[in-house]
Amino acid sequence: MSVGEKMYKCAKCGKEFSKEEMEILPGVKCPYCGWRIVIKLRAPTVKRVRAA
Repeated sequence: MSVGEKMYKCAKCGKEFSKEEMEILPGVKCPYCGWRIVIKLRAPTVKRVRAA
């Protein structure tokens, strides 16, 4: 997995996978269970909040 790679998560089985893994099957499907609802995960960024 490279640094800028987008990760996806299946809404049914909860497994995380990359776009390359998703391209195994035709269309947009989970490569593990075949479910067609996938969620694009956010990048792990840190949000700094200044204390008052």
